[in-house]
Amino acid sequence: MIVSDYFHGDSIRIGWIQHDSYREALRIIIDFAIDKHRHAERVIDVRTELSDLRDELRGFDHRTLQWLHDCMAAAFRMEYCLNADLFTYVIPDPHTPEETIIFWLEFLRKELERVLLEYLQLPRLILTAALYPNPDKKGMAAEDEIYELTRRLYPDLRHFQIK
Repeated sequence: MIVSDYFHGDSIRIGWIQHDSYREALRIIIDFAIDKHRHAERVIDVRTELSDLRDELRGFDHRTLQWLHDCMAAAFRMEYCLNADLFTYVIPDPHTPEETIIFWLEFLRKELERVLLEYLQLPRLILTAALYPNPDKKGMAAEDEIYELTRRLYPDLRHFQIK
């Protein structure tokens, strides 16, 4: 995770807390994609090369999903810092880092489900990016699609050019 300022009022402190749970968040993203991809496979009764690679997955280069993670992390911080009455305090934030991680990971799970409703291709993009890492053109194309998807999903975030 790259801890950076994505919007006016962003919390670098919360960004570092998210940084410390980066591996767990990536596991949530990849497990989500695997689960949804397997479900779609059962529905249409078709296995692909991606299915075979998915079933053999033992690890992946985190950088292929870093952009998606970082945008969702920034969306959480925007909600946490600016939009949710639940998180608005007159005194300094009373949540411990552990509580913040719980809120963040729950947000991530819900956000993945929310995005899936609008972008059914999300699980395939996640798996393609993870299973065909750079310099594979399939993976690079999936990363580009994820980048464009995040620009549409999170227009209020500063989108740093990844090219």
